[in-house]
Amino acid sequence: MGKSNRNKNKDKDAYVGPAKSRRRDSDSDDSDASAVTYDDDMQSIMGGVEDMNDVYDQLVDNLDLAQEKNPKSRTEGLHRVNLALTAKPAPEFIARNKETLISLCSRIGNKPDGEATMLATLMGLVAVQTGGEISELIAEPMAQMRTILMDASRDVFLRTACANSLAILTRLCCEEDEEVSANVKACRFAWANTKASSTSANLIGTALAAWCIILIDGDCSSVNSAIADQPKVATLLGSDQLEVRLAAAEALAFLHEFLEDARPGFRFPNKAHVLELLDGMVADSSKKKTKKDKRIQRYAIRDIRAFIADEDEAPSVSVKIGQQTLSLDTCAEKMFYDMVCGLLHGGLAMQLKQNEVLRDIFGLGSVPLEAEESINKQARLAVHDAADKYRKQVRGKQRDKRSAVY
Repeated sequence: MGKSNRNKNKDKDAYVGPAKSRRRDSDSDDSDASAVTYDDDMQSIMGGVEDMNDVYDQLVDNLDLAQEKNPKSRTEGLHRVNLALTAKPAPEFIARNKETLISLCSRIGNKPDGEATMLATLMGLVAVQTGGEISELIAEPMAQMRTILMDASRDVFLRTACANSLAILTRLCCEEDEEVSANVKACRFAWANTKASSTSANLIGTALAAWCIILIDGDCSSVNSAIADQPKVATLLGSDQLEVRLAAAEALAFLHEFLEDARPGFRFPNKAHVLELLDGMVADSSKKKTKKDKRIQRYAIRDIRAFIADEDEAPSVSVKIGQQTLSLDTCAEKMFYDMVCGLLHGGLAMQLKQNEVLRDIFGLGSVPLEAEESINKQARLAVHDAADKYRKQVRGKQRDKRSAVY
């Protein structure tokens, strides 16, 4: 399971956002559709792997391969281990091999960027299947990921993977205040000191979201620093990159929600200015931006603007998971869900159905048993098919006999 919740900013359990009901007056379907856009087809991450059954059956062998001296063998083994752990939970495998897996991830700082990206992803995949069970083992890999995240010379995809995994590790596994504080600072450094471009936009957006998620478990000092950084976040609303603008708006919505809960009565000192910037984004008619970008921006910012202005509730999302519906009614829940999407891609649906840690953090309850009704239906269909086949055989023989009579 996940770690025990806490918030050192007030004398109660960790912030999970105020309970809010879903908006009923939206004139677009974006509130429902935005969540599923992250759930990519598993084919997009399978690479050259054709048979997933081989990947599951060979998990132990692939872990051994990931520790080989040959770089090509290591990356092939890592790819297959990551693929298997992405597609569905493997709790028994991780329980037996968690020390080996984390030891492998602890070498991330000395690996080439491509292999290091796989190791950062692996660390996140282990976290979503173990929760607090690995809290005493994660200090070293987190320290190395922080170093990479703050190093502008490293690959942007690697730094993005580190930011994403640091947020997930902190939320699910980390119990040391000093580690949480260090993770907050590393993510803050990444979004505040990276120049926005088409290449770096995803890094800035991910680091900004990770910074927000880690703040949930931050101490008073981290929260005070976040309040001081809020005007800097607001300046990102003017970025040339759509992804950065949207990430900044979502971060401001999160801060509005989080600080209102952590510091009752708190309001942004520059609230009027923020609302003015958001109004400008909703009404943006610049010819420099594409119609698609302006439409996406308008739909996303409209609800955020209404929330920050205290005219409406937080934008919400509903996600269908089998027979269940996951309701993400707070900015914090939606932001963390998006980070999990960024880690699991096409494996998200299966993980939410079978992963105990994720079901616990999202309030989905225990893992349901396979529906007996479904099993019975399959059995009935099999019996029906067999009976139908037998009837056709008997009728065929009877027809043959009738045709022989003169």
